[in-house]
Amino acid sequence: MIIAIEGLDQAGKKTQTEMLVKALRRIKIKTAVFSFPDYSTIVGKEIKNHLSGKRNFPPEIIHYLYAANRLEKLEEIQKASSKNSVLVMNRYYHSNLVYGIANGLKEKWLQKLEEGLPKADLVIVLDASQDDSFSRKKSKRDRFEKNKNFSKKISRIYRRLAKKHRWKMVSSDTKQNTHKEIMKIISKKIGS
Repeated sequence: MIIAIEGLDQAGKKTQTEMLVKALRRIKIKTAVFSFPDYSTIVGKEIKNHLSGKRNFPPEIIHYLYAANRLEKLEEIQKASSKNSVLVMNRYYHSNLVYGIANGLKEKWLQKLEEGLPKADLVIVLDASQDDSFSRKKSKRDRFEKNKNFSKKISRIYRRLAKKHRWKMVSSDTKQNTHKEIMKIISKKIGS
């Protein structure tokens, strides 16, 4: 099973991913975790340069790079999938859809970029308020994190695509409450 944790920048994805992995391992479910973008790769370094303003790419190119970053890890994902019951993704291809649409690209074109990747079985979107997400980042913000209007647009697109694709929306409340909601969703999914 692949579980993707999605949401606005600073919605708590990393924290909830870590809490979920610990909870699954505690109940003896073999679990591996991946985070995207992965800045340790060649493509990941280009993405980081773009986000920090050192490089400037047109929307099509940066979204190709995001997709390529996941494809760089495809073999690792497949190996981890064969050895673990659950893979938890701190962002997966769903982010590329949302941010790509926000950048004026077509959903079908963006979906084509992700062909060949294993599909997520469950997508959980952390629905944080924009004020919450902006207050959480204390260090330097990247180009997307600085733009409040863009952030609002991202939030609307996540909600719209969540309805369309049956992604699960979870209110990004306190860490513990959010974690409890995620565990309820996963219990239902595993139990079915």
